[in-house]
Order: sequence, then C-alpha cells, then structure tokens
Amino acid sequence: MKNSRLLIHVSLLAFILFLGCNKTDSPSNSKPYTPEYVTATLSGRVTDNSKEPVSGAIVKAGTATATTDINGSFTLSNVQVDKNAAFVKVEKEGFFLGTKTIVASTGNNNAVVIQLIPKTVAGTITATSGGTVTVPEKGGSIAFEANSIINPNGNAAYSGAVEVSAFFINPEATDFNEIMPGTLRGITTNNEETGLQSFGMMAVELTGSAGEKLQLAPGKKATLHFPIPAGLQGEAPASIPLWSLDETTGLWKEEGEATKQGTEYIGTVGHFSFWNCDAPFPIIDFTATIKDANGNGLNAVEVVIEVPAGSGTAGSTSASSYTNAEGLIFGKIPANKTLQLKIYNKCRTLLHSQNIGPFSRNTELGAIAVNYNSSQVTISGAVVNCKQESVANGFVSIKLEDIFYNVPVTNGKFSTTITRCNSTETTAAITAFDLEKQVSGTASNLTISGSTADAGQLYACGVAAEMFIRYTVEGVDYSFAPPKDTFMVYEGNSTNNFVAITAKPEGRAIEQFIIIFKRGAELGPTKLYVIDLYNDDNSIHYTKSQNDTEVNITEFDDASGFIAGNFSAILRDSAGTQTYPITGNFRVKR
Repeated sequence: MKNSRLLIHVSLLAFILFLGCNKTDSPSNSKPYTPEYVTATLSGRVTDNSKEPVSGAIVKAGTATATTDINGSFTLSNVQVDKNAAFVKVEKEGFFLGTKTIVASTGNNNAVVIQLIPKTVAGTITATSGGTVTVPEKGGSIAFEANSIINPNGNAAYSGAVEVSAFFINPEATDFNEIMPGTLRGITTNNEETGLQSFGMMAVELTGSAGEKLQLAPGKKATLHFPIPAGLQGEAPASIPLWSLDETTGLWKEEGEATKQGTEYIGTVGHFSFWNCDAPFPIIDFTATIKDANGNGLNAVEVVIEVPAGSGTAGSTSASSYTNAEGLIFGKIPANKTLQLKIYNKCRTLLHSQNIGPFSRNTELGAIAVNYNSSQVTISGAVVNCKQESVANGFVSIKLEDIFYNVPVTNGKFSTTITRCNSTETTAAITAFDLEKQVSGTASNLTISGSTADAGQLYACGVAAEMFIRYTVEGVDYSFAPPKDTFMVYEGNSTNNFVAITAKPEGRAIEQFIIIFKRGAELGPTKLYVIDLYNDDNSIHYTKSQNDTEVNITEFDDASGFIAGNFSAILRDSAGTQTYPITGNFRVKR
C-alpha cells in the first residue's frame, strides 16, 4: 500500500498539477477559458479506500467507455477531450462518482489514478417535511426545506423517503489528492480560469425509495454546513466563494458564497453535486521534464510541488501528478511563491528534491536528472484447487513493495511483469483465489531477487472466501451474499472508532440491513450501536431497542481481509410498541 505523505497545515494558496507538455505565453488566469479539443489516450487504475484494485468499474471520458479489469486497470484510446481539462469519470455501485481532470498530452499515454470514496448514508428524510442530516465521521450537516425534492427525470415533485448519502472531503487528510474530485481549478463567474485553495468539500447524493436519483426542485435551497479543519481555521476568510463540480467540463464552477460562523462555513445550494469552499488565487503555467541518469524520460513518476512551511504561511501544502511516457509534467502553480519540487517513485520513496521559484511568469524548468534504479520482474506460477485440479476461474493477489496487484489465472496459469521501485532483494506475498469455489489459499512468500520469479504451484484451498450476512427475526430467516447482493463496509477513524456494514439485496434500490458496532482492539465482544432493518419504501421496519447489547467479533483481518462476527439483540417495530428478538452473523471483506 502506498504510504501517504503528511499534510500539516494549509497555506493561503493551494494548487494542482496536470499532465502534459504544452506552454502558454501568458498567465492562464488572465483570459476567458475556452476548451481546446484534442485526441488522446487515457489509461490508469481505480482503487478503493484501502488502496485495493476495483474491478468492474465503468470509466468514461468524452464518448468512450471502458470497464476496469481485475487489477482495476483501464485504457481509453483515441478519445476526444479538452486538452486542458480532460475529464475522466468512474462509476461503481456502492461508491460516489469518481472523477479526475488532467491536462492531456496528444501522442502519448496519459496516466490517471482514481481512488473511490465509499458511499455512506448520512440519514433519511421525508421529502414533504424536509429535515437535517449529519455527515458521518468528519461532521457537517445538510438541511432540507419541505417539499423541495424532485425526480429530475420529468421534474415531477417527489413526496417519499429520501436517502441522503454524504461525505466530507478534508483538505488536510493525507489522501486528499487521491480522493479529491476533478482538480483544483475553477471557472469564475467572469468565465476566467483560476487556481483554488479548498477549505473543505462535500459529496452529496439523493436517492428515492425506488433507487431513482433525486435533485432539489427549481427555486429550492438546501443549507450546507462545512466544518473548517483545525489547521485552516486561523486562515479561513470571513466569506468564501462556493463552487460546484461541473460534471460535464470537469472544472469547478463558481456558484454563490459561504460565510464563516464559528468553526464552520455555511452556504445554500440549489442543486447537488460535489461542493467546495475555495479561495481563488492567480496561477502560472509550469513545465519540466524528468529524466534518469542516462537522459531517458521517466514515465509515471509522481511529481509533488509544495509551498513549504516558513515561507510566510501558517504551514505547508502540496499537490501532485504523474509524468507521461516522455517524462513530461505540466502544471498550474501559484505565482510569486517560493516552492519545493519533490519526485517520488510509486512506492513513495523520495528520489529528488529542490527549491524552485518564485515565478511571476510562465516558466519551463527544462530537464531534471534523477537517480532512479528501477527494475522489472516477471512473476509466474500455477494455481490448483483442493483436488489438485487447475483453477479455471481465479486470480492471484501479489503484494510487492506495499502495492497490491491482482493477476488473472487462465487455465491454471498466471504471469505478470511488474516494474519495481528498486532492484534490491525483497519478498512478495502471493495469495491464490478460486472464484468458482469461493476459497483461497494462505499467503506464500516469494523471494524477488532478479528479473524472473517462479512462484511454483499455489493452492487456492483451505480459507473460505465466502461472504454473507444472515439474520433471523420473527421466525423468518434472511440471507445475503455477493455477487447478487451488495455489501458495503465503512470504518471510522481513531476519533470515531466504529465499523458500519450494510446489505442491499438484488433488485432493491436501497439497503435492507445496517449494523454499526465499536471497533475493538481484540477479538471478542464489542459494543453494538445500531441495527436497522428497512422496508422497501426506505422506512425503518425495526431498530435496536437496547443500549447494552454486544457483537461478538470472531475474525478481524488486516486491510483486504475479512471481518466476521455474530450478534443477538432486541428490536422494536416502527411504531415503538412491539419488541422482537434478532440473531445473526456476518462475514464481509474489509
């Protein structure tokens, strides 16, 4: 897993880098923004919040569509995109829309890395009466007026239950660059391009009882409360522009204003997308070429530019992107600021660091030489099941230098070539999976010391890969299992130390089962916070009535492993007049 760099505090300026090799002759914020369409190839990888590959995601750019493979990889070839704002969208059940906006280089492959945000239900309101929901984990809230919701397919008024999914995107979070939608560039009300410094973003989606996407009615408003991160509160202005992500252009669009009240920004919005509290700032164009000691361009290395602490700001901030196949990097950076440029390989090993700037005009640094001793290794082997038969439908998971790779198994064989971060001897952990039998083997260690490594024969046998949620209430048994049913697992941070698990049955638009419990340090009993069972119209059918119940955790693996346990509790019905016992167990993947 890639190590995240520490973001301490954020200065008055922030910025984002883009891929490309173009230059302009004047600062990019001094003229109206006009799209310039080119043909480009975009490829990359989609991961989840645990940095695991996401397969089966739908990736779109321009008019092209692709589906991620078992390793989360995709390629969109010869796509018509805006050169300065090539917009890539990723759709996957259980996640918010994933997006990235880059500057596209024609004639080269353009790297795109997208980390998806799990969709978390913040609460449910009734459209006719409105209400307020609290955003999970990071805080903030969303207040709705009565009779303010429509089905945008026909603009018909909606009067049923509204499921509100929301997530606060903290600009101080270590994974902010990975999960941030689009890019930190916006178009002002004067149609001018500007750089943006975020004081907080929010993702919001509304879903009806039949799974339909909902929106605010014309003329109606919702009020958003954005918590201001602690490191930004001293720098936060009294008022700040509000920006929504334009899901057509991939750039933020200035729409309204939020005011600072205590430790929050509060603003009203007339529709839902991603919303962002941002201070605009002037930017210039920046170009460099990253090369190895032999003068060859380095592909897909991460270039980070920071406003360092001690440069007249309260702290430091950074943003990053990746070089193209020729080692070129193109960016929009703050004007008139001292900056620090850092270059990392994909394992987050620092390869190079230097100070640059301040720059008052567009600048090209030329070639930057980096000592980078990478190497490639081809790992191959065979996979059999418990009966010593070749696995026909499976994959192997390889963890090498803290990065996960999923490799398909074809007729019992697999082979993949991986570009390493260095050439020193190390160990890879390899686990084989049999998708047909829903079992896996235990992880095997493989020494990596040259250009090839033979894993030999691996066994997909002995470890159940089965996932399920089962419970019994009022004498009726309920059972859920993928792939027909959808599970989501959401884990809080060290402050909000909980685990939430949901189950959405096949053919149903909303979750039927939700359980939330305290994440304990060890296996065994832990406090049960919530069990909710929902009707088809999204109303609560049963909810837990006792405050002293527990979940017995029987399995809690490391990231990408399993969480399993069993529970018993007393539920009350929606009227609050009757109580019923519930028993159940679960096993889901983190």
